[in-house]
Amino acid sequence: MVEARRLLAETDLTVETVGARVGYRDPGYFARRFRRAHGTAPLEWRRAGRTR
Repeated sequence: MVEARRLLAETDLTVETVGARVGYRDPGYFARRFRRAHGTAPLEWRRAGRTR
């Protein structure tokens, strides 16, 4: 998830592409795991400009 957070913060890659780059074939599963780990969806994380 560290790499996913970095990619979301520093690139314009889609959430689906970020998930694939960090090893999740299913974008929905990646989004669910991200939300469980961070309490927010990947796109919401990006929009908030969070880095940690």
